[in-house]
Amino acid sequence: MSDVDTGFPVVQEAAAQAISSLALLEMPHRQGVGFLLSPGGVLVTNLHVVAGAEELSVLLSDGRFLSVEHVIAFDEKRDLALFQLPVRGVEALRPDAHAPPREGAPLFILHPSPDGQPRLLETRVHAVQELDDTLTFLELEGALPEESSGSPAFDASGAWVGVATCAFADGRPVTIVIPSGYVLPLLEQPGTHPLSTLGQTRPAASRQRQVPHHSLALLEGCGPDVLEEVALMLLQSIQLGAPLYNRGDPAACYQLYARTAEKLLRERTDCPGVQSALRQGLERCARLDGADGRAWALRDTFDGLIQVIDRWLRAHAALVTRGAPRDYLQ
Repeated sequence: MSDVDTGFPVVQEAAAQAISSLALLEMPHRQGVGFLLSPGGVLVTNLHVVAGAEELSVLLSDGRFLSVEHVIAFDEKRDLALFQLPVRGVEALRPDAHAPPREGAPLFILHPSPDGQPRLLETRVHAVQELDDTLTFLELEGALPEESSGSPAFDASGAWVGVATCAFADGRPVTIVIPSGYVLPLLEQPGTHPLSTLGQTRPAASRQRQVPHHSLALLEGCGPDVLEEVALMLLQSIQLGAPLYNRGDPAACYQLYARTAEKLLRERTDCPGVQSALRQGLERCARLDGADGRAWALRDTFDGLIQVIDRWLRAHAALVTRGAPRDYLQ
């Protein structure tokens, strides 16, 4: 991603108008970002930004500092939270009914910077990820600064298309956009809830990893091309599953991991060691209660396989580079 003086004038104009809708969120010991979605004072951000907050104040672009007391709605699966501010007639984004951007399409994220000046980041849609019938999101190229989660994203027409989110997959940042189509229905939910409702959402506790260490003999009979395909499938599954877990949906994460394991069991009969390790991981899941523990059990299984495949491929590459030994016997 890069700060831009974009070649899309309509985007520049939309961003200039949207600056007044940005808001800084103040909570005990942390800050966040959100934006106003209606002149009636509805503010949108990512749920993980405000999860568990007991106090929440908002600094608007005009300098007003407001205390937030009411939650309109939150959606744990899609990492969204909406709040009602005690204000009316504010500048806000205007929702647009444009179709979501497709893979390769340019996308722009408006976010505040450390010097206090809003920045416009240009990137592209790396992939449109369909988790299931209830969640499709956009994975972007590059990484959004973690503190900018909750910023608005625009397409090349200047239309607001969703909420930019910094997630983490396998220890690295991944930027996604939660489409506006999931935000707008939350506006229609009647009534409000006290801020204490956020106490129902909290980050998962840390846990001790149980990643198995396999001998290279586990992969006996497997070819390098097969192992590369297996490792790629496991990595892709983690890249999709980890953000789901981080956003508070371990059940969806576990289901994704389980489908990957079952697919490899069906298709990779040419690599029995991989299948054996996956069966052991699924058996461990069967002995656990709850999606949280099962998600971690399969993540540990995947990481153990990725590590042994990496060691095997490195050893194989070294032998190939070295070449066959000379035959000194005549």
